[in-house]
Amino acid sequence: MMDRSTMKSVEEVSSLFQAKAASLWKKGDKLFLACSGGMDSVVLGHLLKNMGCSFEILHVNFQLRGEESERDEMFVRLLAEEWGMPVKIKRFDTVSAMKEMGVGVQEAARELRYTWFEEVLQDDTAHNKWLLTAHHADDQVETVAMNFFRGTGIAGLRGMKEKNGHRVRPLLSFSQDSLAAYAMRHQLKWEEDSSNLSAKYTRNFFRLEILPMIEKVFPAVRQNILENAHRMEEVEQVYEKELEKIQKKLFQQQGDSIAIPVNLLQKQVPLYSVMHHVFSPFGFSSGQIIELKKLLNAPTGKFISSATYRVLRNRNWLLIDPIRTTGSSILLVDPQQSEIDFPSGKLLLEDHQGAIDKDPAHAFVDKAQLEFPLILRPWKTGDYFYPLGMKKKKKIARFLTDSKLSRTEKEKQWVLESNKKIVWVIGQRIDDRFKISSSEHPCLKIGFIPSI
Repeated sequence: MMDRSTMKSVEEVSSLFQAKAASLWKKGDKLFLACSGGMDSVVLGHLLKNMGCSFEILHVNFQLRGEESERDEMFVRLLAEEWGMPVKIKRFDTVSAMKEMGVGVQEAARELRYTWFEEVLQDDTAHNKWLLTAHHADDQVETVAMNFFRGTGIAGLRGMKEKNGHRVRPLLSFSQDSLAAYAMRHQLKWEEDSSNLSAKYTRNFFRLEILPMIEKVFPAVRQNILENAHRMEEVEQVYEKELEKIQKKLFQQQGDSIAIPVNLLQKQVPLYSVMHHVFSPFGFSSGQIIELKKLLNAPTGKFISSATYRVLRNRNWLLIDPIRTTGSSILLVDPQQSEIDFPSGKLLLEDHQGAIDKDPAHAFVDKAQLEFPLILRPWKTGDYFYPLGMKKKKKIARFLTDSKLSRTEKEKQWVLESNKKIVWVIGQRIDDRFKISSSEHPCLKIGFIPSI
């Protein structure tokens, strides 16, 4: 039998959940429930069903616990049938995935799980759709505690958000005890994951050993961590607002790359926090930020890579480039430079007075029309320019074909760009907009020496 206080707590869970749901999604939105078959996700599904919500159940079988994994999958299938809700099941060979990724079981499972969830949502045609997970307040406490020791900064100390993109955590303000009371009151059934009792996993280690030990000294540690997380959420809002202002001053979009002036970045205070804000969205870890700081004093050509991006020191700039376009990286040309080496050869720049020759390896352009830094990069599909002597634009792809260049020669072709306008198709022809129009205008001569 439940005492009155427990029954009241159960009633509060239902009423508070309804109020929470109203703020997180609208009636008619498509809901997907990530359901492991454990108590938390079963309670979340029951709360949704009691509200009259329709939802689709998503279950992942990682095939790591033998018969227990099969048991959980069958339980979720039967639960979906009982509730009258559609269900999708995904099975993974997690052990093989771990070897391919070179990560531990927790990291691999998380990556597999959420990648599949995102695929399901992307394939669905509903306009407003949400992935609901059953993370609760105790999960939040563990997450913030782990993040503190990992050194993840303000965002980590803020913990999980109730709403982050398409992901929604409607139970984040409910304790596990209150959810357990709700499950008991409604006589819900669920399956226990035996791996939750093993302290060899980081989260379980904090749950089973670290936090209980701290509670012996600070009994209110869990509530204190939650309150600190709420405060950090407010601090983060102010922090992010100021850092966004700084980032706008630093970022200069250059084609597919982002260019950051080194001298301007070095003046930012506090430098580490600014760099963490700037580079972490590109997949760079806290440890790599320290290495990135060293690039500020490194020679041209030095770089550091994350899984998806590369930061390259190029003279007075740091260039952020997607790794998938490594072969199409750009180089920035400052006005004081006289030589630039690039994969297809070398450019020689000098101020010029006097006669202009017609050698295709030389470009004579109106320096007054240029906006520095110039961009030196491989040509790409969609590029166009106004060939010297022509008033109509022409696709560079067509120009190279008409010039009888071989496929290999086309692949090695680079262009020089000023403020999104092609100045010179290197070694071929300049753009008519940059021709010398007056003897009074300064002339820049650019010579091209192809690589052998």
